[in-house]
Amino acid sequence: MIFLFPYMARWRAANWTRYHQLLTHLCRKGHQVIVLEPPPLTLRETNFIDLDIALPEGMSVIQVPVPLWQVKTPWQKLVKRGLYTLACRSVMREIMATQPVDVVLLYNLPQWVLLRKGPWVTVFDVADDLTAMLEHELGWLGNWGIYRVAQALQSHMVKQCHIVTTASLCLQERLGEKAVLVPNGVSLQEAGASDGKELRAQYRAPIVGYLGAFEYFVDFDIVLTAARFLKGVTFLLVGAGRELAAVSRRVAREGLTNVVLPGPIPHHLIFNYIAAMDVCLIPFRQSAVGEAACPLKLFEYAGAERPVISTPVREVQTIGKEFVTFASDAQELQQTISELLHSPQRRAALAAKGVEIVERQYTWDALTEQFLHLVNTARDRKFSENTEN
Repeated sequence: MIFLFPYMARWRAANWTRYHQLLTHLCRKGHQVIVLEPPPLTLRETNFIDLDIALPEGMSVIQVPVPLWQVKTPWQKLVKRGLYTLACRSVMREIMATQPVDVVLLYNLPQWVLLRKGPWVTVFDVADDLTAMLEHELGWLGNWGIYRVAQALQSHMVKQCHIVTTASLCLQERLGEKAVLVPNGVSLQEAGASDGKELRAQYRAPIVGYLGAFEYFVDFDIVLTAARFLKGVTFLLVGAGRELAAVSRRVAREGLTNVVLPGPIPHHLIFNYIAAMDVCLIPFRQSAVGEAACPLKLFEYAGAERPVISTPVREVQTIGKEFVTFASDAQELQQTISELLHSPQRRAALAAKGVEIVERQYTWDALTEQFLHLVNTARDRKFSENTEN
């Protein structure tokens, strides 16, 4: 099958998403994937930092030309997303006129303009609370009127698409009975090939780590507060995003010499960094975005057999109740880190339970098969309906 995916970020990005995993695994199973991407941006965001990432066999990435791309405007990120989505329409028409596209995968609200009828199956995948994220991006414009428009667009896409998938139980409940849960996962083969020895030699042990986006839904305040009181612990915070500059400034201002910020890293190195950590963190803020999230890092940490400490956000509590330790504030986080670092047997037991659970339920190979089953069922149903008509 040929899958067409209009991505709203750069494919060779520092922030490795569920779509990188899902589409890469589709290619490994012999399918073709066409990824559309916008031109490069200068925004200091994880999704727009290009790194050296090899494409899997069967995947092609097409950069879509976008008029007025370099023009600076208020709410620049949202405006550029709109411009890019509009530009995708003509590119998609050209591709569909020359290639037998089987599946179109959409995942964000501006993409409602890309909904078209045709022989293909359209999938709407909802990985995050899109309306809450839009409200945050709009700032003071994120009033109830805009919020209702966003909800209406989301409902329209749910109704019009053949398949609706979502990453979390919370989002599944909000989207209604049409939504099918396809959570995030991990490639155990990648996790098992990790080697953290070289990185551990660079930093003073013990090492407490975070790997992911530096964005508004991550609570770096509690992490840096804990680091201030745990001077003998190295805090290895890996990634990039709009909050990285603020975090860097605070680290310098408070003289937190035990906090290391290596910046973004290519995906093929992430498990080396995770393997170097003694304890891994998921410090999400208690917000609409955090509550609805199904963090990729939860499965990557667990797949690498590392103990996890998280703030008590809903999805992590649901999935990780048997292997995640929870801390609500900086004081609890500090105490929990200390207890785990002084309890190697408990760390080992939690890590063993974590890898057992992800191996049983959350591997990308199995999740890709689930996704393909949904697609094939929808294709068969669509063919049957067309035959009857």
